[in-house]
Amino acid sequence: MPKNHIYSEEIRRFEREIIDFIVESGKNKRSSDIESHILAYFFCHPSLTQKQIQELSAIFREKKISKGSISNFLNQYERYGVIVKNKIPEKRNAFKYTLKYRNIKDLMSTGLETGLGEIQKWIEYTEARLQALTKIKPETSQIELHTILVERLKELRDFLLFHNNLMKNFLSGKFNITEKPEIKISDEIIDEIIKKSILIIEEEIVNFIQKNPLFMIDEVKYLPIFSYLITRKRMTQSKLQKLTGLSSGLISEGLDHLLKKNFIELEKIKGRRKRFYVMSSIGYSNYLKQYQRFKLINGFKIKIEQIYQEMKKREQELKKLNGYEIILEWAKEALKLFVIVEDGIKIFEKALNRFKSLKNKATI
Repeated sequence: MPKNHIYSEEIRRFEREIIDFIVESGKNKRSSDIESHILAYFFCHPSLTQKQIQELSAIFREKKISKGSISNFLNQYERYGVIVKNKIPEKRNAFKYTLKYRNIKDLMSTGLETGLGEIQKWIEYTEARLQALTKIKPETSQIELHTILVERLKELRDFLLFHNNLMKNFLSGKFNITEKPEIKISDEIIDEIIKKSILIIEEEIVNFIQKNPLFMIDEVKYLPIFSYLITRKRMTQSKLQKLTGLSSGLISEGLDHLLKKNFIELEKIKGRRKRFYVMSSIGYSNYLKQYQRFKLINGFKIKIEQIYQEMKKREQELKKLNGYEIILEWAKEALKLFVIVEDGIKIFEKALNRFKSLKNKATI
């Protein structure tokens, strides 16, 4: 058990590399830099108080994390069942927090099970707006927008249904689940949505996408561009600027970023200067994002192995230093993570192949 939360300087070198790995792995999800840092501290420490978290952030981040941000994180992750809150007996209104699961595989399974419940809500949200839109008779000026929104919402719902099964397969290891959950939407909910204009409905869907961890991208500032390409499929730079309110420079920068990542394609029309930016397949673009993130995480495997091997080799020298045992144990646990990550890469490759055919059909 560590003597205190500030480890020996030599152990902190290993701790910093582990924190960098966890923070980098958190990109492309909804995890913010702050969330990833705090989670990393919990992996490296058996338990922490709010004050200790702030002190660690002063060491490992350029800017210390505020008390408010720490409190919000702890409340949120306690609700998720990831963090456990325990009163410190000898102190009044003082608490220590611990990870419910220190085993990485158990923690991932818990996260996936929680995620399955969320996916069902996302499916219902999408289906409700799809049913409402199909009942709306658009004005002549909005027929084109109405048609594309209905088409894209069907695609979005089908992607979420597929992803629901994919996550169940990942949890069970069976890879043959093809369930279609029953989707019941009350008439009251649909009637309430119908009262809104088509543009307001689209705006709500875009906000839903931007708050959804499944659609998070590495550069959050480009998320409005990514979101409108989900709902509209094919857009010009000027139209994106009008819808998002972002500057032309940021739109141009964001589109270049998404093109480099292969999330979208550039469509040039012969004899015309106008360019269109296209997200041919919602499923393909999002699974490519997940695949790239898992590949990035897997790239840390050699580094984590080096940390573990060096700490084992120098055991006699390091074992008396504060933090040695827990950091060594974490490195050992982390190596098990890469087995899961490699399975995930294979799963996302299969998903990409499925949606690649749909993407190719869409571009013919």
